[in-house]
Amino acid sequence: MAKVIVVGGGFAGIAAATALAEKGINVELLESRGFLGGRVYSTENPSFPAPLDNGPHLFMGCYHETWKLFKRLNCSGSFKTIDPLRLSWLLPGGQKASLQCAPLPAPFHLIWGLFTTNAFPWKEKISLIKALMYFSKKPFKIKPEIKTISQFMNFTGQGPRSRELFWIPLCNAVMNVSVNLAPIRGFGEVLHRVFFGSRHDSSLVLTDKPLSEIGFKEVPVYLKDHQGSVHFHEGVQSFKVSTNTFEVITRSGQTYCGDALIWAVPPTSLTALWPKNDWQAIQTLPQLGKSPILSVHLIVSKTLINDHLVGLVGSHFEWVFNRNAHWDYPGEGQYLSLVASAADSLSRQTEKELVNLVMQELKDRLPASFTWEVLHAKVTREMAATFIWTSEADKLRLPCETPYPQVFLAGDWTDTGLPATIEGACLSGHRAAQKVISYLKMI
Repeated sequence: MAKVIVVGGGFAGIAAATALAEKGINVELLESRGFLGGRVYSTENPSFPAPLDNGPHLFMGCYHETWKLFKRLNCSGSFKTIDPLRLSWLLPGGQKASLQCAPLPAPFHLIWGLFTTNAFPWKEKISLIKALMYFSKKPFKIKPEIKTISQFMNFTGQGPRSRELFWIPLCNAVMNVSVNLAPIRGFGEVLHRVFFGSRHDSSLVLTDKPLSEIGFKEVPVYLKDHQGSVHFHEGVQSFKVSTNTFEVITRSGQTYCGDALIWAVPPTSLTALWPKNDWQAIQTLPQLGKSPILSVHLIVSKTLINDHLVGLVGSHFEWVFNRNAHWDYPGEGQYLSLVASAADSLSRQTEKELVNLVMQELKDRLPASFTWEVLHAKVTREMAATFIWTSEADKLRLPCETPYPQVFLAGDWTDTGLPATIEGACLSGHRAAQKVISYLKMI
């Protein structure tokens, strides 16, 4: 039986390892920490009465590779789906806007929703629909000189309300980069998948339990049932490779080798471990940079929000997640998690400053007569949540293959054509697994 080593237990490594195991290949998955999930996990804190996700993660119906993984692990029932797509926003002063798509085939479900919404003036509805149609078919017919989302918004005449409610918050949430930097063609790939596949592709999907309870506990059992294993606390210390062989040596002193190797680790970690002066492209990976995601978690004394999630227009925080609605939080009060993507400036503020900022921004968007107080508060920061995807960064994203035929790469930062999302990670892991299978057939 062929043997493959997978280094890294995030979504990319898990997708690769389980896809290989499913095909009867012996897999050993090495994880440096004592749990799986990479940058997707939950924690417990004695000062907060509920689990804390390191960032509220929103799945979508178009996450086909992700659902393939969850189905493999038999945990695809741990989610709540909003289909057809429904969104609402709170505006300063207490006004509320909403978008309700129709139970029609795509893209008519969205067109109906945009025509009937109170979120945009009529003229902006037309310009928004026209702009979205650029991404209905491939290749996207966008002029080469238009590189960023900001340039595209200007070119298509997007109005202030559509920028505030649609383009900017969606870019921040999906790309984790500002509209002034994010590449329009990469963002266009997301829009194409979300709005121009099936209606279900644009549905919002929320977990009904904390992130650490979604799939990760099933992975060791799955691999064991398929003659594989997970090795926790096995961070790699050194890596040796030649044309036909490789050795991965961990901090515990163990040496792992096999027929093929998949690296599914952050780019800076790969740069540090790869043999010096061996592959120049590896040395440029730190230039991808790091973009943070910040979350403020509150238990408030009264129910402020009834929807599963609500956008905050003009706020530092794009979305508020209502944990009571999809987690069935049983404690006192309402559990809210507010998320700020591309939050480099916010990430340097203290917890007290951030909690005060959140309270003020919520109060600005809720009726003045509605009094409430914060019972508990906690901030989580994922400082290296994603790389910084710009047009220049595309040149730095590496393919699955390496100069060594038995060594492959996976990770949301690799050249998937998608932003650094869970779907991008799963796509990269499944691609790496398929490359390994093809390689094993040749040897």
